[in-house]
Amino acid sequence: MKGTIGAIADLLGSHRSSAGLRPLNLLGFGVVLVTFVAASSAIFHLLMVREGQEHDWFTGIYWTLTTMSTLGFGDIVFQSDLGRIFSMVVLVAGVSMLLIYLPVAFVRFYAPWVEAQFKTRVRTRVPADLDGHVIISSWDDVAEELVERLALSGIESVVIESDPLKAASLHADKAPVVRGGLGVRATYENCAFGRASLLLANAPDVVNTNIVLTAREVSERVPIVATAANPEGEAVLELAGANHVVLTARRLGEQLANRVSVGSARALTIGRYRQIAIAEFPIRNTRLSGMTLEDAQVRAHTGVTVAALAKRGHLEPGLPDTMLREDCIGLAVGNVAEVEALNGYLSEGITCGGSVLVIGGGRVGCEVARALRGRGASVRVVERDPTLRESIEEVANDIVIGDAADSRVIERVGIREAASVVLTTNDDAVNIFLAVYCRRLNPDTIIVSRVAHPSNVEAIHRAGADFAVSDSQIKIQSVLGALRGREPMIFGEGLDLFNAEVPRSLDGKQLRESGILARTGLAVIAVESNGVVNPHPRPGHVIRRGEHVLFVGTASQRDEFERVFK
Repeated sequence: MKGTIGAIADLLGSHRSSAGLRPLNLLGFGVVLVTFVAASSAIFHLLMVREGQEHDWFTGIYWTLTTMSTLGFGDIVFQSDLGRIFSMVVLVAGVSMLLIYLPVAFVRFYAPWVEAQFKTRVRTRVPADLDGHVIISSWDDVAEELVERLALSGIESVVIESDPLKAASLHADKAPVVRGGLGVRATYENCAFGRASLLLANAPDVVNTNIVLTAREVSERVPIVATAANPEGEAVLELAGANHVVLTARRLGEQLANRVSVGSARALTIGRYRQIAIAEFPIRNTRLSGMTLEDAQVRAHTGVTVAALAKRGHLEPGLPDTMLREDCIGLAVGNVAEVEALNGYLSEGITCGGSVLVIGGGRVGCEVARALRGRGASVRVVERDPTLRESIEEVANDIVIGDAADSRVIERVGIREAASVVLTTNDDAVNIFLAVYCRRLNPDTIIVSRVAHPSNVEAIHRAGADFAVSDSQIKIQSVLGALRGREPMIFGEGLDLFNAEVPRSLDGKQLRESGILARTGLAVIAVESNGVVNPHPRPGHVIRRGEHVLFVGTASQRDEFERVFK
C-alpha cells in the first residue's frame, strides 16, 4: 500500500509541476476517439471487400480496437500493401490516443480530485481527549525511531506534515501524522500543543526558529527540544524559546571522546535512575583484564554490581564465571560513591596511553579533538580537505592532510602506535573500511566510530569498532531525557534503559530462572519496588508482581520481552 500511495503521490507531484500543460477537453477527446473508431471500421470494410473478404460491422470494430491497443491478435489481417499501410495508420493513431493523450488527460483532469481525496484521508486535528503526547515537527529517521521508542513507554506521538501528498503516504504507512503548516499557529492548536508533554523541532535551524516562535504563541509551559546544526543556530533557538537545544555535532563529539581512555582508566557515568548511577568502564588496560568476575571481586572492592558486559553492541550477563576480556566494556550499577570507588580500583598502578588518532576533521572531528585535548590527550587529526586546516589547528596537537585510506598516509600518522582511533567521517562506508584497516594494522587499539545511519551499526561492529554512536541516537536520547527529566543516557548504539512491570508469567520466580537474558537478550541491572531501587539483585532474588525490572537492551529485545512474557 505504501508503494502505491507513493507512486500516486509522485504522479500528482509531477502534475502539479507541469503548469505549462494545456488542458484537454475530455468530452472532445471522447468524440474524436469514437469518430476515429467508426471511420476506421468503415474503411476496414471497404478495403476488405476490395481484397475479397467479407466481415460484419462488429468484426470491424473489433479489429480497429485490437490494432489501436497494440494487441494485434493476427486472426484478421490484410493481404494488400494498401491494407497494411492502413493498419499502420490505425496502429500509430491508437498508440497516440490511448497510450499518450488519454493518460495525460487523466492526470490533468482527475489529479485534483484524487489529491482532494488524499487530503480528506489525513486528519488535521488530534482527538479531543489526547493528552501528554509528543509532537514531532518533521518526519525523518529520527522521528521514525522516536515514535517506536515512545510507543514502548505508552506515550502517543504526533508528526506534522504540511505536504498533503507526503502526509497521505505517511498515513498509509500507519504513521501518526497530522496535516498542517509548521509556521501556522492553528497547526499547534490542532495538535493540542498546550496538553502535550514535549515538542521536538527537528527541521533545519531556520525552520526550527519559526517552529519555536509559533508554538510559543500557543503555550509557554510545554518544553521544546530543538536540534541545531551550528552554534549560531543554537543561540538563536534559545532566544526563540527552546528549553533544550541539541547541537548534534558537539554532543556527538563529546560522546565519542568519552569512550576513549586517556590517562588512568575511569568509569563513565552514562545516566542516573532515581538513586542509582549507571556507568560503563573499560576492560582494556586495566587490572581486570583476563580475570573472571568472581576473581576480580569488583563488588567487594567498590560496592558496584557488574550487571553485564557489552561487546560491540551485544550483551552478556555479569555472572561469576564471566571472563573480563579486553574487547569488552563493563556495565556497572551502584550509587555515586561506589562508582567513584570503581574509578580508583580500575586505575591503581595503571595508566593508558594518551595518543589518540582522529580520522575526519569536520565539525564532529573537531569536537572530539577539543574534548580530548581538554582531558590532556595528544590528538592527531587526519583530514582530506586542506581547507579545514585552520579550524583543525585550533583544537589538535597535530594535523595531517591526506586520505586515511592511503596506506602511506595511515602508516605515517602512527596507526600502529595509537592507543585509540576515533572515526568521525559522515560516510558509513568509509568508516567501515577504516575500521577494518585500522584493526588489522593495530589489533590492540580502541576504535570508536560515528555512524550516520543506525542500520549500519552491526556492520561497523563487525568491522572492528569497539563502540559506535549515531547522530540519531544523540537526538533521540536528548528527547527521552528531557521527557523523563534526566540527563540523556547514551549507551552503545541501539542500547537503552527500559523499565517493565513484572509480568504474571514471572511472578515468584528467581532472576536466575526467569530466562530474561537467555530468551530476549536483555540484561537486568536493577529491581524497583515501591519507589526503592535495588541495584544489586542477586541471581536468587525473587521477583513479584507489582515490582519493576530495569534492564538494558535494544528496542527489538524489549518488544521480544513483551511477546515472550505475558
